[in-house]
Amino acid sequence: MKENLPGLDCLRFSLACYLVLFHTLLGYPGVETIPLAGIFKFGGYVTSTFFILSGFILAHVYVGASTDKELRVPASVFIFNRFFNIYPIHIITLLLTVGLMALGSHIYDVDLSWVDSTPPPRYTMSPVELAVNLIMQVTLLQAWNPFYATFNIPAWSLSTLFFFYLSFPLLAPRLLRMRRKYAVLLAMWAACLLPALAVALFASGEPWAIGTLHTNPLVRLPEFLAGIVAYGIFTEDDARITCFVARHRCVEILMLAAIFIGAAYLFANGSLFLRVLLHNGIMMPTQIALILVCASMLREASQRTVNWARRLGNASLSIFAIQWPLFILFIKIQKALEIPYPLLSCVHRVHECVQAVNAAPPRLYYYPAYLLVTLLVSVVFQERVIVPLRNILRRMSGRQQRVTAPSAPLVSQPASNARVKEADVS
Repeated sequence: MKENLPGLDCLRFSLACYLVLFHTLLGYPGVETIPLAGIFKFGGYVTSTFFILSGFILAHVYVGASTDKELRVPASVFIFNRFFNIYPIHIITLLLTVGLMALGSHIYDVDLSWVDSTPPPRYTMSPVELAVNLIMQVTLLQAWNPFYATFNIPAWSLSTLFFFYLSFPLLAPRLLRMRRKYAVLLAMWAACLLPALAVALFASGEPWAIGTLHTNPLVRLPEFLAGIVAYGIFTEDDARITCFVARHRCVEILMLAAIFIGAAYLFANGSLFLRVLLHNGIMMPTQIALILVCASMLREASQRTVNWARRLGNASLSIFAIQWPLFILFIKIQKALEIPYPLLSCVHRVHECVQAVNAAPPRLYYYPAYLLVTLLVSVVFQERVIVPLRNILRRMSGRQQRVTAPSAPLVSQPASNARVKEADVS
């Protein structure tokens, strides 16, 4: 199998861009009147796809198509590498978010976990709750809070991903060695669907139940494991899958797009029961199909295309994490530009300017500028800040590991695979 799967890099980037729209676009007044705006309410589908894709890509990078189905690096090296890939992103964007929120007066106010079409209930945290949630954020444990997301709201997925990383060295080789992979995949689908069905039947109006379905790492783990199993199926039948996708590509893409649009419409307009199932589990077959189609595309692309796809794909986590603090900053700047006073005069009329800023509505015509800035800043942030910082941390941990930990032999690999070409996989 080829080392690069640029189609998956393009998919990672596209999913990240959609989630930016999901988290930010729908907050603008009047956006509901835009045709097909409901398509951007289906963020649960995209998040689930991202988790499945993460398992698929990690299996490709760290196990591959080797016959022994063992990790290419020791488990401790894998976990440190993954931690250093997400933690700098998380901490930097958390500090930005907290700093920007501190400039306002709503740092204690949060939305309770909700999937109904009505606005979510509001909740005001106590100072103790604020401190506890800040500690959970710093320790990457925020996904275990089922009631509400705080501070950098989209970053709950980084907490969930890190739990997946901890499970990967133990579970991935075992799953990839299993013979009945289609049966295992069916079991993973059932493991995703059954909790959602239970909540839809008995607790669909409870924020703690919705929050558990939404963020709890144990509940979301079957999606990640399904991605690992899907990769095993892909490697065992690579030629046939790639050939099938090549012959029917247009039909497959149109069918997947039609299914997504139809499901997004049902999610936006259907019952709460259906909304819960669409958010968790029921769409897994289409998500795996999407990943297999994208994995089979661009396999013969030029090196320039592969490099650009990798750059955009590698920036996906940065896009996902930095979108919220940038959005808070963007809204503050945009509102400041709307006040009826010269900005310099606000030095002498602070109270009036603050009132004017708070009263100014966000303007949708500024939104394309936010999208462009977010994408550009995310790529630069990933390549100029996160990658150098991550490499420094890895070198430091490598020196420490050689001193304090017993050496673990690397799995024997052919010369071309002796060193894993690590991407910033999700």
